[in-house]
Amino acid sequence: MTKILTVLIIVSISMVFLMLVGGIIVKVVKANDSAEKIETLPSFSLGTLDGSVFNSDDLKKGPLLIVYFHPDCEYCQYEISTLIENDIQSRGIKVLFVSHASPESIHKFMEPFNNNYENLHILSDTSLVFTQIFGISVVPVNILYDEDLKLVKYFKGEVKPDAILNYLGCGT
Repeated sequence: MTKILTVLIIVSISMVFLMLVGGIIVKVVKANDSAEKIETLPSFSLGTLDGSVFNSDDLKKGPLLIVYFHPDCEYCQYEISTLIENDIQSRGIKVLFVSHASPESIHKFMEPFNNNYENLHILSDTSLVFTQIFGISVVPVNILYDEDLKLVKYFKGEVKPDAILNYLGCGT
């Protein structure tokens, strides 16, 4: 009886181990697939706060900064305010602020910022299409593309706004 129990325990532990390793492999493959998809700016369509549609095809060239945020994220508010205070949108850099929150929440969050700029777009990803394309699982995320809309840098999680500005060549 103890031999059977020992074998069952060993088999169970082996199966759990294999499942964990398999899960890690699946995540790595998905991450690599996601990275390949975004090497050049992929196609997407998202809603704007005024109800119109913004298409990635509208962006013929960069540089481009995509900031994925959530209105409840205090760090996101700090980051966005710092970027806008540093006049990021007037430096020839196109900026997309994207969130999966409701358009009403996004509008309320962005209201304190003067965001009526030609190169700045605020987009709603309520269907989570953008998060799937770019493999986003945390906020904030900052994605930088060059003139030819080739991926330059993908900042996942908190990063100082000065680092983003310096990376774009417009440090404070």
